[in-house]
Amino acid sequence: MKRRKEDGLRSLKQRRLPLHPVLDLPLNQEEEVEPPFLRPKTRTRARRARRGPLGRAILAAQAAAMLILFAVAGWAGYARVMASDRLKVARLEIRGSRFLADQEVRELLGSAVGDNILGLDIEALKARLRSSPWVADAAISRALPDTLRVEIRERAPLALAEADQLQLMDEDGTLIEPYGPRTAAFDLPIVRGLKAVEEESRRERARRAGALLADLGELGAEISEVFVEPSGDLRVVLRGAGEVLLFGDPPYRSRLVTFLSLRRELAERAPNAEHFDLRFRGRIFAKQPVAPSEPGAAPSHPAAENKKTVAPRAVTPASTATPIAMHHSSDLRQQG
Repeated sequence: MKRRKEDGLRSLKQRRLPLHPVLDLPLNQEEEVEPPFLRPKTRTRARRARRGPLGRAILAAQAAAMLILFAVAGWAGYARVMASDRLKVARLEIRGSRFLADQEVRELLGSAVGDNILGLDIEALKARLRSSPWVADAAISRALPDTLRVEIRERAPLALAEADQLQLMDEDGTLIEPYGPRTAAFDLPIVRGLKAVEEESRRERARRAGALLADLGELGAEISEVFVEPSGDLRVVLRGAGEVLLFGDPPYRSRLVTFLSLRRELAERAPNAEHFDLRFRGRIFAKQPVAPSEPGAAPSHPAAENKKTVAPRAVTPASTATPIAMHHSSDLRQQG
């Protein structure tokens, strides 16, 4: 087809006829002509040029420089905040401290006042406060910008423990502070039986005495002394008439309330009784010392008195159905 076009043009030139622009149209209209601007059906992917060792080194150096820049900026900001005078602890709000003075609390906290409030080690400050025998527990919180709030739970003295020296003691048996001019205002019962014993035994005895006084609550004001027996029994001396009560296991309060409600009737029924055994549920055993066999005779040896016992005799008071068993003995008094 193309050859025919060329032959036609050549013949026109030979005849010297004017030539007109010839449109190069396809003779076969059915033949599809593909425009030159269309993309090819198959795409060829352009491969990225791989960086060599030098390029990778440059990229790594740039990343490291950015990290160092951010670190330096962060450290500069942190140092500026930590050095700010507005964030230094200037005030202490102390709550729950009844016996400890505010100055003592400040001394326990050490250099916390004046330090940056964000840099304080709260757990270390709590440990300092708990190192005081008066502090059972403590809580510390920050109040920006310059206030430190301290909440203290102090130990409550319930007795004076007669150990190596007379010391205040709480319900857990913890020895708080030696008794002296500073603590002379405390009018508390004395706990005996803690001397010359091993530390573990001393703690257990002190714990039992503290549990008794804590259970009695306000009735502890009726107690003058508590003697802890090696067996664990508790011998309690009341204020006033000085009756001696023997307790075993809890409950203590209900048994003391029962005894106090029968106190007058017991004095009428057993006027010479000085010791009352409350270890048995529903019963009170009144014990009184043995009278000498002859007038003016010297009292017998405690060991011999322990053997002179009369069979108990049950008595029912008119005001209650609780039986009272009475017998002559000096067991409890001699154990003291």
